[in-house]
Amino acid sequence: MNLDDIRKQMANCECGHAHDFDLEGLEISSGAINRVSEILKKYNFPTRILMVADENSFRVTKGLYEQLLDNGFTVELRVYESMRVADMREVRELEVALKRVDGLLSVGTGSINDICRLSSFRADKPLAIVATAPSMDGFASDSAPITENNFKISYFCRQPKIIIADTAILAKAPVELKAAGFGDVMAKYIGIADWRVANLLHGDYYCERVAQFVRDAIARMVALADKVVIDNEETAGAIMETLVLTGISMQLAKCTRPASGTEHIVSHFWECKKLVEGKISDYHGKKVGVATLITAEIYYKLLELDSVTAKKEVLDWTEIENAYGKELIDEVKKLNLPDTIVNEIDPALIEEKWDEIKQIIRDEIPSPQRLYELYRIAGAATTGEEIAVNPDLYDLGIQYHVYMRRRVTIMRLLPMLGIRAIDVYKQTQK
Repeated sequence: MNLDDIRKQMANCECGHAHDFDLEGLEISSGAINRVSEILKKYNFPTRILMVADENSFRVTKGLYEQLLDNGFTVELRVYESMRVADMREVRELEVALKRVDGLLSVGTGSINDICRLSSFRADKPLAIVATAPSMDGFASDSAPITENNFKISYFCRQPKIIIADTAILAKAPVELKAAGFGDVMAKYIGIADWRVANLLHGDYYCERVAQFVRDAIARMVALADKVVIDNEETAGAIMETLVLTGISMQLAKCTRPASGTEHIVSHFWECKKLVEGKISDYHGKKVGVATLITAEIYYKLLELDSVTAKKEVLDWTEIENAYGKELIDEVKKLNLPDTIVNEIDPALIEEKWDEIKQIIRDEIPSPQRLYELYRIAGAATTGEEIAVNPDLYDLGIQYHVYMRRRVTIMRLLPMLGIRAIDVYKQTQK
């Protein structure tokens, strides 16, 4: 994958926005772990660095720390026991440590990258990533989902300067993690549909060229579905490239909309509720993959409605507070008071554009049957049980997730239509 070719492809876009990204170096190859020092120096990365990992990522990159020291790097090392939740406490810890160095090297995937991405941005220090599993699309993202007081918010930050991935390490990653990466890419089907509807009804910025960029990346992942479970370096590298492409799309659009829609919000609801109970959630890509199937089921059921009647939303705060609990409700109110985002939409416009909304669903999202087939081939999770979400929490997420983001999605419209998402979902399961 040539980054300059992507820049040329996105130049002079019809949307009128200048599309660019911060990523300067991308190395996905066999044996790349043995050349990390060389690659960092090639792109003029600082030699006085903070290296952050968890015990697992430190283990699978054995010798990297010594390699850096042997090649002239001064390294302050921080290895967490485990990093399944990216919390603001760790971000602040790293901000303090970054005062003593000139750059940050994140070794791992998921939450490790998230705390490093935000802390390096706040400290204005360059970031490089050594990826250890193709499990999610956040490697090249310019946003970081961080939890604070058990509530997850996506923070704007900056892409890494360099991403390095050794295909030998990626190929050896557990199938569960590779399947999670597959699930995260499948979520983009929903993201693009929700993005288009937000543009249609709310005037949100939308770029067709970026959307097509993401569609092409999804198509690449679909073509690899039967190879996700295989220990093969070429396949692991191709999956990693696809994940990086979808991450780049977010910076091209200067928002997360090309890569996430209502399915990510469902996943965040489940995660936040479990954190309140002191429980750690399953992998991000597994959760959003399951939420993608739920959303596709509901959206396809909506296609049966020839017309709709819409009205301004009136929130039942007692009902919403019962769903979120006292620990989370204050953050939810901040996003919905003094008025909700959907009350910025004329109900008559939804009625007028209903056929167009349905066509967007048909255009962008494969049938639930097709998605289930792809998930089966790729070994991806499809049920709440597989992601340790009990039936009650599962249903709560479907119905109430929409209030934890100030974002227009197709699912967010349902209260205006007098439709309960959970009721629609239950109908699809009969």
